[in-house]
Amino acid sequence: MNDLLERLGQAIERFLRGSAFSRVLTGCGIDPRRYWLLMDLFAKLSEREEMQGQLGRQTGALRFSAGLFFILGSGGGLVMVMFGTPVRIFISIYLFFTAFILLGVLLSETANSLVNPVEGLALAHQPINGATYTGAKLSHLLRVVLYFAGGLNLTPALAGAFLRDAPWSYPLIHFGAASLSGLVLALACCGIFGWLIRVVPARRLKVAAQFVQSIPFVIIMTRQAWMPAGRAAVGMLRGTLQWIPVWAVIAAAAGALGTAVVFGLRALSSDYLIRVSAMVHSNADITTKVRWSLLGEIVHRFFGGQAGRAGFEYMRRMMLRDWQFRRQLLTVFPLLFFAIIGLANDLFSKNPSPFSAGFSSVHLLPHLFGIMLLSMCVFLQYGTDYKGVWLFLTIPDHMFRRVARGIHASLWLTVVLLPHALLWGPFMLRWGISEASLFMLYSVAAVSVYLAIGLRLIDGIPFGKQPNPSRAAGMQFGMIVTLILVGIAVAIQYLIFRSYIAVEILIPILWGGAHLLTRNSLRSFDLSIRHNLALESGASKFLYTEVETE
Repeated sequence: MNDLLERLGQAIERFLRGSAFSRVLTGCGIDPRRYWLLMDLFAKLSEREEMQGQLGRQTGALRFSAGLFFILGSGGGLVMVMFGTPVRIFISIYLFFTAFILLGVLLSETANSLVNPVEGLALAHQPINGATYTGAKLSHLLRVVLYFAGGLNLTPALAGAFLRDAPWSYPLIHFGAASLSGLVLALACCGIFGWLIRVVPARRLKVAAQFVQSIPFVIIMTRQAWMPAGRAAVGMLRGTLQWIPVWAVIAAAAGALGTAVVFGLRALSSDYLIRVSAMVHSNADITTKVRWSLLGEIVHRFFGGQAGRAGFEYMRRMMLRDWQFRRQLLTVFPLLFFAIIGLANDLFSKNPSPFSAGFSSVHLLPHLFGIMLLSMCVFLQYGTDYKGVWLFLTIPDHMFRRVARGIHASLWLTVVLLPHALLWGPFMLRWGISEASLFMLYSVAAVSVYLAIGLRLIDGIPFGKQPNPSRAAGMQFGMIVTLILVGIAVAIQYLIFRSYIAVEILIPILWGGAHLLTRNSLRSFDLSIRHNLALESGASKFLYTEVETE
């Protein structure tokens, strides 16, 4: 089977490198020779693990993600076929989920390729036009579309042929529609960022790109606010333009969208490489102002002195600036943020106290904060400027324990203590001072346990490793297991909160466990930092030795 797939891949590659496809590339303004040189260069960099930040160039990560979506899509498709779902509803459901999943992935991949083109600095002086570079740079998006659309729709396309009133050609129609929608979305994402690069100043481009990435999640989470207004606007347009045929409106909308995409792609093909330096070094000339920080003074006094404060300030600034951390956090943060907002809305409208007989959604609050911290800790080890980790080799080894305490303090003070301090007042007004205080003490201890576990997920200095999509793909399975364990914890917590005495006994036990677990995690984190820096130092010595011998 592997030999057959390898031969098929070689045949496709021979066709793509042939004269017929070269004429297509030339018609798009792409130099075929330089295009394939860049494709081979990117493939070699990925093979040598020097270019891991793009999902489409990591075959293992793509196969894992496609396999997971294959299982989910096959299960849902077979269930709907068993219940005799109508053909139109069946294909509409799968096209919607395919478009929704691909939109989030393609926006993130396109932004990472175009807005943070670090390797483009080495090519800006070469005689390569923008169309050739962006064409080679974005070709990996086609692999993402193929794997994701294929994994999600392969079994449903075949099973849909057994639906009532399904034509004999339904598998081809279903799979072709899913692949075409993915291709259109890929072109639309490229067009969107082409307009951004053309319109937005370079120093604001990364912020604008990350705002665009969050738009799909914001639209989904705020649908209750804008859907009534959308229905009213559609009704007004239907009444005003009732004499215009529906097909004309659809054609006009498609034409406007196509025109916007085409002009966005042209913006990428004109002078993209000229803008690369401005995009990569967008804020390099901005001086940092030294300000007095209350949290910094607290960390200096209680969490390791000046070394602890250095770790705190390093984390605070890098979390706000690092492109890879912010990009990866966008995959989970909007969902958790709107979930917390929804819980707060339910709490102040109808939800009872966690000590009441009925279930209160506030029981989920500490676990949502915990999932957010676990996600942050997984992403913290990756960064854009990972090659600058050599700077930590100048720090004495005995100081890293205090640096680790400062890193822990940055997360505990900003993500654990501060939100709970802000929530304590509204909870006190809602439930009374005793119930609010007990729940806050329990919640802070529970989230501190999550943070202690998360520290063990940080392998080495934060922001000190190159992003690895294969590990990000493995997080999908880990997230499923985490959600199952969280569900069990919520059920146990609900039973415990039926009794005041049980909660009062549990709180000091939980605080003691959080203290012991945090102390052990900090020791393990300190050893992890030293170990990774030792590897970095050894790799550097090996590199210089190799050069000298040659």
